[in-house]
Amino acid sequence: MVQIIIGSEIASEVESRLRQGALEGDVTLLKVDPQGRGDALEGADAALRSDLNADGLRYVLDHAPRLRWFHSTSAGVESWPIDELHGRGIALTNAAGVFAIPIAEWVMTAMLMSVKRAHAMHDAQREHRWANGLDLDELMGKTLLILGIGGIGREVARRAAAFGMRIWGANRSGGEVEHVDRVVSGDEWRSLLPEADFVVMTLPLTSETQSMIGAAELQRLKPGAWLLNVGRGATIDEPALMEALQTGQIGGAAIDAWVEEPLPPDHAAWSIPNLIIWPHHSGASPRNRERNLDLFVDNLRRFKDGQELLNVVDPEAGY
Repeated sequence: MVQIIIGSEIASEVESRLRQGALEGDVTLLKVDPQGRGDALEGADAALRSDLNADGLRYVLDHAPRLRWFHSTSAGVESWPIDELHGRGIALTNAAGVFAIPIAEWVMTAMLMSVKRAHAMHDAQREHRWANGLDLDELMGKTLLILGIGGIGREVARRAAAFGMRIWGANRSGGEVEHVDRVVSGDEWRSLLPEADFVVMTLPLTSETQSMIGAAELQRLKPGAWLLNVGRGATIDEPALMEALQTGQIGGAAIDAWVEEPLPPDHAAWSIPNLIIWPHHSGASPRNRERNLDLFVDNLRRFKDGQELLNVVDPEAGY
């Protein structure tokens, strides 16, 4: 019998999934509130973090000595005590891939908004102005550089290929990826910046990706290039980006992840016209909860049967 720590607010949905998957008799749910309080945790084998807050996470780790697996319903794990989990032999899995489809659709939306001048058209409509003189463009033939060809990057590439874009990508291995014409590893991506029309960042926040795009990288971009970020805010040097946008050094940006969230009302970004501001909401979809539960139950079956888990976080890489 596997004992799983789970938030009370999601317990009924998980119980329903266990019944559907014929796992109900093999699993005991230990229900806790966001602070980790509730059922006794001493015999827990695994835990699902959904509504569990930071104090609750600490409480669970301190009161569940037998814990061997912790699953996060978020893709990013930079706030987790990864070294401690690794030292205690606790596998950490995340929700990588769960949000890939809505985020990829948002990326395509932002790129289309840029070439079709959607903001300018909307402004003209509000002003009752017939704006048939705007210079519009198309995505066909444009070069897209994706930094981070994981689940999100692959979904972006799949959609961009349908628009006839030339697609380049960067990952750790440099291995081939479907729909991607060229894949590089290491720092090779920097040499591709001058030819990119769009640069999409899907990266986690690690010591290697901190301020990965700064003034030097922005200067290498062509004047009309757009930068899109759906990873973590601190992977970009925000002051350098604001300056590049205000001076017209690059064409524009669409940013969904910020260093400080919510974005402060006095932040320079609010007054920059060639910037699409999104409140870290590009992955929103009513289907995410279903996908998250599917992933968790699949991993639960694997855990119970002693099989390899999906989406195991690499403690050295940090994701």
